[in-house]
Order: sequence, then structure tokens, then C-alpha cells
Amino acid sequence: MAEITRKDVEYMARLARLEVSPEEAEDLVHYFGDILSSFHKLGEVDLSDVVPFGMENAEARPLREDILSRDDRREAILEQVPLREGDYIRVPRIMEEA
Repeated sequence: MAEITRKDVEYMARLARLEVSPEEAEDLVHYFGDILSSFHKLGEVDLSDVVPFGMENAEARPLREDILSRDDRREAILEQVPLREGDYIRVPRIMEEA
């Protein structure tokens, strides 16, 4: 069974651009370890009597024809946006530039 290490937690934190203290990293090692342990327990469940879910009996849905249409709701949608710059939606910056 693969174990989560502090190095793994630090790597995930870096990918998520999170600042994690050494104490938090240690807590997360145990937290993620517990999650992995739960998944490994699920792998031990005997599913030999369980019929796999399938769509063998499902009826095919009729497909609709793709019809090109003009959608003129752009202005109506943009009027509801709190921050707008021309035809674009302005969103607040959440990350600093690298």
C-alpha cells in the first residue's frame, strides 16, 4: 500500500499554490493517509455477486438534428455582469504574477 509522505503533501501544496506550515503538512499526511486507507478497504470488498452496471437494455435516444441558430442574448447577459470591459467579463485577480 502506497503511503503519503510529507514530500507528497508539499508537492501537492505547491501544485495548488498553497502555503502549508510544517504542522499543517504533518496533519495532512495523516489526513490523506486515512483517505487512501479507506480506498484500499473498498478494494477488498467482494463484488463477485454484484452485476456490473451496464446499458445493455437501455433504448437508444433519438438524436436531434444540429441546427445552426443565431443567439442574440450576448448583450442581455453582459448587462447582468458586475464588472464589464467592453464585450468581456472582468474578473478579480486571484493569483499574483509569477
